[in-house]
Amino acid sequence: MGGTTLNTAEQPEYQHPKHKDYHLRDIVTAAANPAMSMHLGRLEPGGEIFVHTHEAQSETFYILSGEAVCTMGTEQIPFPSGACGVAPPGVPHGLRNDSRETVTLLALFTPPLK
Repeated sequence: MGGTTLNTAEQPEYQHPKHKDYHLRDIVTAAANPAMSMHLGRLEPGGEIFVHTHEAQSETFYILSGEAVCTMGTEQIPFPSGACGVAPPGVPHGLRNDSRETVTLLALFTPPLK
């Protein structure tokens, strides 16, 4: 069995149905990698990934560009480009973009979200 190559630009972008001004591209899903999924996110100025938890997945999110405010548990932390967060199952987490610039991020889920 060979590997898989994927082009992010070919994946359709969609508005996340539960968050404000948060757009996603599903880069890697369980169909390509049964161990994890990876998603490219775009959080617009004033947008918010509302505080939430995952019952079965750990979420690792990495800020590629821009700056957000991260909620992790009960803490609110400035989250600049290069910051990485890991939220195990059941841990409340979210991101808020209070800046004038778009925030781009990678979100990885183990096991896969999709």
